Amino acid sequence: MPDVNEKMNEAIEQDDFNKIEAIALSGKTAPVRVACFDIFKGEITHYETRWTDISEVGKEYFDSLSGDCQDYVMQLDEYKKLDYDKLVETYDNKVEQYELKKGTHISQFLKNK
Repeated sequence: MPDVNEKMNEAIEQDDFNKIEAIALSGKTAPVRVACFDIFKGEITHYETRWTDISEVGKEYFDSLSGDCQDYVMQLDEYKKLDYDKLVETYDNKVEQYELKKGTHISQFLKNK
């Protein structure tokens, strides 16, 4: 099954504007600017835009997100000026608040035992 990025690339190649619009406006995808590295030289060679499924952002802890979703979070205005440790702490705190509201936080399960 192709991922969102592959579906968007296919739609662009086929000039399928309806499919492009459906993917872009679904609310579950976002374009993410990703650095591409040359592992032999240890440097960034270029940047690439990937369409990424962001439906789990805000629901999963930072370390559980895919690399592209982590790049998306790091590009959001509220996080992009933070150092990495503060970014992860701030993001994970928001996920914990989400879990507490949904009743799925680990502390709620432990409390009932």
